[in-house]
Amino acid sequence: MFKNLLSKVGWGELPSNFGFTVGEKVELPFSWHWDLHKGKKNADGSPVSFFICGKKDLDPAQVMAAKNAEQLSKSLRHPNILRAFNSIEVDGGFYVVTEEVVPLLAFQPADGDERVPAVWGLFQALDGLSFLHSSGFTHGLFGPLSIFVTPQGDFRVGGFELCQKGLDSGNAIAARRRVGPSLSGWPEPPASLSQGGTPSIGIDMWGAALLAAYVFGSSRAARYGPDVRLDMAKASQDVAPEFQKVFEELRDPKPLRGRSPIAEATQLPFFQKNSAVQVFSFLASLQLKSSEEKDAFFEGLPKLLEGLSEGVQTRQVLPELLAAQRFPGQEAAQVLPAILKIGVKLKEDEFREKVAPLVAQLFASPDRAVRFRLLSSIGDMIEFLDDSMINDKIFPECVNGFSDSNGPIREATVKSMIYFVPRLKPKTVESRVVKMLVKLLQDPEASIRTNAVICVGRVSSSLPKSCASQTVMNVVGMGMKDGFGPCRSSALHTLAATASLFTPEELAQRLLPGVCQRLVDPDQAVADTAFNVLGSLQQALRQMIEERRQTTANAAEVPAAGQAAPQTSSSSQGSGWSSWAMSTVGSVVGNKIMGSMGPAKDRSNSESAPMPPTAGGNAAAAAAAQDPPTQSTSSRRSSSGGMRLGGTAVAAGTGATALNSEFDDDVFDNLGDGWGDESENVFTPADGMPAPVTQDASNFDDDFFEEFDGLQTDCPSAAMGDGSNRSNSASASTPAARQAPAPARSSGPAAKPAATLKEVSSAPSMATAAKVSTAPKAKSAPKLDVAADDDFWKEFDM
Repeated sequence: MFKNLLSKVGWGELPSNFGFTVGEKVELPFSWHWDLHKGKKNADGSPVSFFICGKKDLDPAQVMAAKNAEQLSKSLRHPNILRAFNSIEVDGGFYVVTEEVVPLLAFQPADGDERVPAVWGLFQALDGLSFLHSSGFTHGLFGPLSIFVTPQGDFRVGGFELCQKGLDSGNAIAARRRVGPSLSGWPEPPASLSQGGTPSIGIDMWGAALLAAYVFGSSRAARYGPDVRLDMAKASQDVAPEFQKVFEELRDPKPLRGRSPIAEATQLPFFQKNSAVQVFSFLASLQLKSSEEKDAFFEGLPKLLEGLSEGVQTRQVLPELLAAQRFPGQEAAQVLPAILKIGVKLKEDEFREKVAPLVAQLFASPDRAVRFRLLSSIGDMIEFLDDSMINDKIFPECVNGFSDSNGPIREATVKSMIYFVPRLKPKTVESRVVKMLVKLLQDPEASIRTNAVICVGRVSSSLPKSCASQTVMNVVGMGMKDGFGPCRSSALHTLAATASLFTPEELAQRLLPGVCQRLVDPDQAVADTAFNVLGSLQQALRQMIEERRQTTANAAEVPAAGQAAPQTSSSSQGSGWSSWAMSTVGSVVGNKIMGSMGPAKDRSNSESAPMPPTAGGNAAAAAAAQDPPTQSTSSRRSSSGGMRLGGTAVAAGTGATALNSEFDDDVFDNLGDGWGDESENVFTPADGMPAPVTQDASNFDDDFFEEFDGLQTDCPSAAMGDGSNRSNSASASTPAARQAPAPARSSGPAAKPAATLKEVSSAPSMATAAKVSTAPKAKSAPKLDVAADDDFWKEFDM
């Protein structure tokens, strides 16, 4: 049916070997003797445009004009002249097949470009007109109605019905209304153009001014199409200031005197310094440029693109660059950065269609320059690539860079893994990537080793759990022993950033020793980093331990089903980091104080020296005070937890065995250091009983705390205080504050909740004991004027 319809209007007269098929009609925004249709090429289906002019309703002059247009369209060849693929004249009319175009008045700019004047399009139109003038032709119908636009936004000069050499302006104005396109309400050429003294191309100059008025006026108003109304008398207000003088000259043509005003206009700085004109002009003549010119242009192309709108880049520049990279030589490597810069602005489906195949193809290129640029730009485009393409096509080619003999290629490959690893299959990461990164830690290039350490740290969260901690541990360990300072520093930073991957045991036993070695690194920057990392790891480790202990304590506090929770004093319920520290360190402090209350004679004779009973009559405490040093050693850790926050007694128990193996008698022989001489008798003997020796708590110095070095591996650290407690203890030793010896310790059940250390220190029980000894006014036992909080334990920083 459609074929019969075509035959009735004359289309069926096209020969079978014409090679093109006519499609649907395109509505024109103006009246014209020509109809515009879509079409396609039979060989490959590529789109084309059909210009069809029937003879049936035309007078002889109009037929001659149509024939002139059909013939010139085939003979004129210029980048900015509408390109004709084929044309034919049949009995029914004329058929001209051209590149796919639409009329300028039907073209709408891309979103966001409505207010951007089409300077490049105006330049193209003027350049095409200049070509006609240099060839001796006068167009006759030049203006917005004779300009057509490609899908990419390029302007093309068409409408050659009146185009001929030596055309008279007066005749052109008269014939214009009969054979050319027309639009009601638009300006017409002034009658002054037909007067004497006007150049023959004056009609084209006026048409160029009308085109400039439309380009600048429509962008200023953000309106396009036949509804735009132009006032040539006021149009200069909308024109760019740099183009106003030329616009006025074109609007009111004067004798040329050998000048070529259109060609001169295209050479204005307004055009030549425009980014779009610079880019497209160079790309249009790329094949004629030398390698030096290409290098200089493509080196500055990314910067030039910043002066172009996004629509111009994606719709006009990108197709030109994709075509340029196909040329032989180094164009692929040179053009690639600009292609990728524009490609990331495309929609995901457009990128996969236009750019992704090129990326996969170029990764297989043996050209190192191309591969280097791809690796350097992978972070910008990897989000547009699907996983199958990355795993099956791109990564297998990229992985060859690990063993490349060129250092920059190896380094770029390492850096690219930051973007590849999260998108690769876990099996590929574990079997290939991890092994290659670890192998690069022996690379002769120091920068590659450093980047390998950094890369492992950054991809640690994406590594398979089965190998993540071990891989990072190996890399960090090797990095901290590297001979390159920045590599050691990077390993320290990597450890700090990935500390959560390790268990407390791994941190304390395998990693922290290496960090401590770097504290004395000959490189000051590395040493400073080590100190900072050590502090952060201590905090992380302490938090891990506290969480573990809290979890254990919570699980232990849950009573068994049907059973009541055991009754414990408040002192024995302490959990967290402080309970063990206070019970252990407190036991040693208690034994130290109580041990100093023995006779001021040789320790070997102290076994036969009886101790006076305490005010509370606690025989167990007196017996504990009379034990020899070895017994004191075994009683430092009791089954009930040792020294308590509430001041409960240190009872002997099964826990003594563990500490007995760590400390011998020699340790306790030195506990008197810093506590005063044993020959100093503080109490006067009564009834032949040796007076107990006491020591002021203010004499606790660093020698005393050296006794606790053996506890460092078991006791959590606490921040060192400022020594304010010591000064407080010193003030407590003044004569007004001296009291009787310290209270006896009771291992029996407490009658009331245990008191704090401060309450124990002020208890009067030891004052009673002093009365029993009938000693004169004597020095009191050490008064520990501290509260049971963290400030006290700052003195016992392990």
